[in-house]
Amino acid sequence: MKELESARNVCHILLGDIKRDRDIVPEDIKEVAENPLIKQQYPNVDLNDLIEQLEYDFEVFQGQATQLVNKNVKPWLHDIPGNYPWQLWDRYKGWLKAKDGSFPVDSLDDLTKKILDKCINPKTPGNWDRRGMVVGNVQSGKTANYTGLINKATDAGYKLIIVIAGVHNTLRSQTQVRIDEGYIGRNSADFILRKKNNKIGVGEFKVDTEIYSYTSSDDKGDFNRGIATRLNVPIGGNSPTVLVIKKNKSVLENLILWLNQFAVDDSAGNRKIHNVPVLVIDDEADNASVNSGTEIDVRTINRLIRTLLNLFNQNTFIGYTATPYANLFIPSKWSEELETMVKDVKLKVGEDLFPRDFIVNIPPPSNYIGAAQVFGFENEKTGETFEGLDIIRPAEDQEPWFPRTINRENRDVLPDDVPGSLKESMRAFILTCAMRRLRGQDKKHNSMLIHVALRVAWIDRIAWLVNEVLRDYKRQIKSGQGSLLSELEDLYKNDFIPTTEEVLENLTYTDPKIKTFSWDVVKTELINTVTKIEVRAVHGTKNTRNLEYHDIEEINYKKYEDAGTSLSVIAVGGNKLARGITLEGLSVSYYLRTTRMYDSLMQMGRWFGYRPGYVDLCRLYTTEQLVNWYRHVTMATEEMRADFDEMAAKNLRPEDFQLKVRTHPGMLLITSVTRMRDHERIQVGFSGKLIQTYAFEKSPSVVKSNYQAFKNLLSRLSGPEEQKSNRGVNALLWNKVYANIVSDFIASYRSGYIRGDILRAYIEKQNQIGKLKEWSVAVILNTGKTITTKGDLSGKPVKSHAFTWSDGDIKAGLPARNLENGLTELSVKGNKNAILDKRARMIDLEFKSEPTEQDIKDKRNSEGKPLLVIMPLDPRVSPDLDENIPLVGFGLIFPEFEGEQTFEYAARPQQTEFEEILQEDDDTEEDD
Repeated sequence: MKELESARNVCHILLGDIKRDRDIVPEDIKEVAENPLIKQQYPNVDLNDLIEQLEYDFEVFQGQATQLVNKNVKPWLHDIPGNYPWQLWDRYKGWLKAKDGSFPVDSLDDLTKKILDKCINPKTPGNWDRRGMVVGNVQSGKTANYTGLINKATDAGYKLIIVIAGVHNTLRSQTQVRIDEGYIGRNSADFILRKKNNKIGVGEFKVDTEIYSYTSSDDKGDFNRGIATRLNVPIGGNSPTVLVIKKNKSVLENLILWLNQFAVDDSAGNRKIHNVPVLVIDDEADNASVNSGTEIDVRTINRLIRTLLNLFNQNTFIGYTATPYANLFIPSKWSEELETMVKDVKLKVGEDLFPRDFIVNIPPPSNYIGAAQVFGFENEKTGETFEGLDIIRPAEDQEPWFPRTINRENRDVLPDDVPGSLKESMRAFILTCAMRRLRGQDKKHNSMLIHVALRVAWIDRIAWLVNEVLRDYKRQIKSGQGSLLSELEDLYKNDFIPTTEEVLENLTYTDPKIKTFSWDVVKTELINTVTKIEVRAVHGTKNTRNLEYHDIEEINYKKYEDAGTSLSVIAVGGNKLARGITLEGLSVSYYLRTTRMYDSLMQMGRWFGYRPGYVDLCRLYTTEQLVNWYRHVTMATEEMRADFDEMAAKNLRPEDFQLKVRTHPGMLLITSVTRMRDHERIQVGFSGKLIQTYAFEKSPSVVKSNYQAFKNLLSRLSGPEEQKSNRGVNALLWNKVYANIVSDFIASYRSGYIRGDILRAYIEKQNQIGKLKEWSVAVILNTGKTITTKGDLSGKPVKSHAFTWSDGDIKAGLPARNLENGLTELSVKGNKNAILDKRARMIDLEFKSEPTEQDIKDKRNSEGKPLLVIMPLDPRVSPDLDENIPLVGFGLIFPEFEGEQTFEYAARPQQTEFEEILQEDDDTEEDD
């Protein structure tokens, strides 16, 4: 494998010369791979393997970043001469290429150039303050991005870099290691603690600039005033300086007090450090940084970050996040007179952290596996449906071992065993590790995540139980005794092989490493595989005296790399896993934790990221409840990104996007927006939006209630137009239905994620200005004889049902769609377009020929027709349902119209299906 990687890197260098002039084609790859020099230097490399790998590398692409920029932001990089010495950037670029020839360095160059051009030129004299945000995807490489930016910013003249890296020691330490390798060029812990100058990473490339760090990669290497004073390296001097700090009250206070010694009072009596251009990077900027208090009663972390920035007369602040929702709700108003006491020193707090100057949205590369790939979504602008990869597995047997709600009443009742689904997930992990070995990835790390609870006692007990199961599995595999081998064979043949085939059909890129093997071949790797696997408990408690499970060592992948091997680990934890360490080679996740926060939902998705050669082996074991919420969040997030790109094309500003998010129905329909105060008023609008149900509760009372709402609606209608096929009536259509009839139905429909009350109030507000007063209402029927969709109902006769309106009735078939029986008693779910497929979207419009999705949208907008589509669905999809009561789903299409009146509502928490009492968290860092 080492020879292949080396040959691959050399080929990338040769192909890079071609890429500067034109796109790479397969003939170029073949010609370079067959170069005699490659064969001579790497004789053991298989030519076909090399060509396959290179074709994969050059098939991966990344779209252009989009941006919203305030009009006062002026570009300045074009004024820098072409021969300007970008020394630090050049060595970082060289190191990345040497480390991985396939790394998209050119894309990183373009992205970081765009971001730096939005920062203020550090050589600009006088006072300046710049606020921005970079939005990426969860686990998509934002650390590499801001490390590149830091190198360029230092080349340009920024003197002090502060990276605020999450709320846990582990994440801070991990980030420091990345900064050591990609920016400083030496091991910071060796330098500060042992006074050794050990070159690492970019340190192998010689430059004139020496960079000093006030913090180190040691577990306790966070900022310390004593160490900073001992180092005696001045800020703002000839040598750039950097700090990687935890988002923590005492750390921030100590840093502020240490920096305050370099500040002087200006003419207005404000303490300022003059002419030291500082770049502050806030990693995971949505977590803890956003003020959840009031304008005066500011929360601690937000207050201290603002105070830190306000100490400098020249500063640029950039928040990096994958979930920017909370940041976009930061108010633009702030108190200029607000002061705070940092220990015994009074200082001004300064402006809030809204990214007023710029937001850059970075699209992920084509080989990124994110929420859209895992959960799927429908692009409502094009009507295109993206089905998620078939890697989600049910974990609905958590009771009684893992209660759905862990609260004060049951928090001390620890489990004495683990559910069968968790044992299956461990078997899946063993198979995944074995398969990766067979695919030549035996030197790669393998990780499994188990995230069930927040309390240390629970994490500890679950880790102990999991280790007991693993010990038994190791014994059975080594001895050949017991049922495990047959269980593994069954899982491999009935799950792994068909899933690999399905993934290969649906991946949007080619991955030559994904291959299957016979069970006999896989079985030969099981002993070597299972022997390597360890179980780690991941929490903040360091003292093992009161713990059952004592393997709480930090997960340090680099230690294994330095020893020339790899780590296979099952990590059991809580919030340190959810928003903390990066799990290398994460393949199997067992995840039961719920949360009311939709941005937390996305951040907890540690299974997102890059999975070269093993995406088909990944598994997410979770509940249907969580899958439904993730799907909804995914759709809303994709819509929000599309809105961003549209606004960027119109050269709009960050504050315009802030308003757009505030009025976005997807954001509204998920749950209350995080860090918004109960008294805050929100404006919402639905012009041009599409809303539909795709999950249906199986509760008898909810099913009956929604069916009754449907019957009440029909009783107020008369004389429908019957739409017919050659087999009979396939839809009923009413035109010019009064808005109050529609809004009454919407408001009486019970759903866990559609706010009918707000939709009705919004429609009523538009009616006051003469908009949305008359609606089309359609009921979709089924004229087939037998059901043609997948599942248990396939081939069965279509179920007939009687429908009655005020002056007539009909007996017709119920649509079945691709509904799937819920994995629990909770719900039934359909595809994302279960209601509003293309036919439904055009049901009240007339076209001379088959229209495109854009044609349908344009005609609806021009005619100004709002549409309600109702679909009474076949209840036989689930044995839990009454066969005589259809499941009722609906969809709404609002045309785009001028003069929309947004509707104002109070941002109060909305009741959801999630746990009524959130789990208590006693997992805190002991040294904080």
